[in-house]
Amino acid sequence: MKKVMFYPIRFCFIFFRRYVSMYIFIIIFFTSAVTLLFYKWAESDKVGCSKNNTPIPSKSVFLSTTATEINVKPKPITPGELVSRYFSNKTEIRLRWLHKKVEKISEKMNRMQSIKLNQQDSKSNTDVNYNVHIFYYVWYENILLDGHWKHWNHEYLPNWKKEDGKVYPTGTHEPPSDIGSNFYPALGCYSSRDLLIMDTHMKQIKDAKIGVLVASWYPPGMSDSEGEPQETIFLTLLNAAQRYDLKVAPHIEPYRDRNPINFSEHLRYFITRHGDHPALYRMRRGDKDLPVYYVYDSYLIPAGAWKEMLSAKGNLSIRGTQYDGIFLGLLVEMQHRYDIKKAHFDGSFYTYFATNGFTYGSSWKNWRSLGKYSRQNGLLFVPSVGPGYIDTQVRPWNVANIRHRRHGKYYEVAWRSALAAHARVVSITSFNEWHEGTQIEPAIPRVISTFTYLDYEPEGPNFYLNLTRWWVNEFSNKLEK
Repeated sequence: MKKVMFYPIRFCFIFFRRYVSMYIFIIIFFTSAVTLLFYKWAESDKVGCSKNNTPIPSKSVFLSTTATEINVKPKPITPGELVSRYFSNKTEIRLRWLHKKVEKISEKMNRMQSIKLNQQDSKSNTDVNYNVHIFYYVWYENILLDGHWKHWNHEYLPNWKKEDGKVYPTGTHEPPSDIGSNFYPALGCYSSRDLLIMDTHMKQIKDAKIGVLVASWYPPGMSDSEGEPQETIFLTLLNAAQRYDLKVAPHIEPYRDRNPINFSEHLRYFITRHGDHPALYRMRRGDKDLPVYYVYDSYLIPAGAWKEMLSAKGNLSIRGTQYDGIFLGLLVEMQHRYDIKKAHFDGSFYTYFATNGFTYGSSWKNWRSLGKYSRQNGLLFVPSVGPGYIDTQVRPWNVANIRHRRHGKYYEVAWRSALAAHARVVSITSFNEWHEGTQIEPAIPRVISTFTYLDYEPEGPNFYLNLTRWWVNEFSNKLEK
């Protein structure tokens, strides 16, 4: 009998030893989860009240109770309703926290802005940082000064995504109320040829402590598909920049049939016309100060073709001549860093796009490795930071690439990523590329019958100029260390 009873008892003992720890863990986990849920629920009730326990009006379910409902006996709350209320109130609490954080950043910005402005009054005009560049566009025209609209009346572009079957707006915008931008400029639909407008822009850029404008440039008689020839305005821009001790570098656009042969010819024209201007931006290479050229969409021409012009041994070489310069190629894909080096682009590359994740080069997560690669190979890496991106007033189908500004938080992460990559030069996209919503130029609220424009509220029209100034100071301080 003892032998018969021994086996069931032993089986129970072995089973208990194997699974008791699992049962204890399940019980502890379930108890903790329930306790935490009720604790958070209780905390949420406290958050919904002021210091004297009076309810605060809100859209929250927890905070919608009226005075007459307080005396009513509460109904039992189901577990599902409890979870729903918890997550609803958690979202509201996070939004309040973010709002307070933005307010603190704004207050800090305003305090630092007033201090730095007072300090700059006693400083020399060299207070700008020539290692900070900003992309600037001179393609805007209005009916008052130019007799017609250009770019403000931008057309809706056709959809790149052929598989997208949705119907989108077509035609062109009708300024001055309806424009090809999701934001509305504080200066209105201005003409880039207006000297007062240009002077205002130079002052705003200088106040932001940016030292170099990278201005869109086409050869004589050429322009983008939406605008008029712009080369004649480049000299006007150089003169305006000189008055504010700013510098200008050309942003060579992908003009029609661009290749190293005609580019070298256009380069000779550019140097003959602008090469001696004191506002033309130069960087030192060896014992020479050479003009700097940003070459947009450089990857459209094979590296071997560029090498003929940019290599000292190339058949079209400009090296060592009066047309020599420092050329920066656009890095879009990972492979482009090798192509740019092979093409003899002075080992320099920039990323331009303000949309994080749009390309390999514009993805912040890759900047640290790109910075490391440039340092190891003696190259110059120029990351392009931007405050956000939205272009649905010209590409209504491009919703996937929208990057909301989040009251300057997006811009902050971009700057921090550039600083973490140990960049020695930083470019900003952009001062006034209104079509793609990357501008830091002041914008104002505006509503028309068919559209509500975005704005910088509650921080105000100058928020991104002030924020840029703050980050340029941070960048300058890091360079000095």
